[in-house]
Amino acid sequence: MKLKFLPITIFRETPKVLFFDASLEESNGCDLVIHSEEAISPPDDFKEEQYYVHNHQIDHNLVINGERTFVLINTSWDEPHHVIYLKRSMGALEIPIGTYHRSISGKKGSIVLNQPKKDKFFDSKREFIPKKLNNKSLIKARKSPPIYWIWENDKIKRFSFNPLERRVKTHN
Repeated sequence: MKLKFLPITIFRETPKVLFFDASLEESNGCDLVIHSEEAISPPDDFKEEQYYVHNHQIDHNLVINGERTFVLINTSWDEPHHVIYLKRSMGALEIPIGTYHRSISGKKGSIVLNQPKKDKFFDSKREFIPKKLNNKSLIKARKSPPIYWIWENDKIKRFSFNPLERRVKTHN
C-alpha cells in the first residue's frame, strides 16, 4: 500500500512571503482546521485514543502552517499502521474512505487545509463522530509496527523501525 501525496505548485517564495496554488481538481469541499496550540483531533476519551473514519469523504490534508502528525489505521492494507509527519512541502495527504485517522499538532499549533472529495451521501453529522478502536483487527493493526513518512532531502521518505533490532528499513 502506498499513500498518495498530491503536490502543490509554488509560484513565489521569499524569506517573508510564500505564494502557492493549493487547489486540487479532485476536491468539492474546503475545510480549514486550526489548532491554536498542541492538540489532538479527535481528542482522547479518558486516555483512550479516538479516531475519525469517513464513509463518504476522501480527505486531502495540506499543512499551511506549523507541524501536524497523522496516524492512519486501515485493516485492509498490507501495512495497516502509518505515522506521517506531514509538512507543506510533501503536498496534500490523501486519506481514503474507511481509514481511521487522527492528527496531532506541534507545540505551537498548526493550520491544515483539507480539500475533501465528498460523495452524494455525505452528512457532516455522521462523518465527524469520534470512534474508538473497538474490535480485535483494529486493535491489532494499531499495535503493529508503523510505517513512518517524513520529508528529508527534498523528498518523501518512507521507513520502518524495529527497536529490538535497532535498525531502520527504508521502503521505496
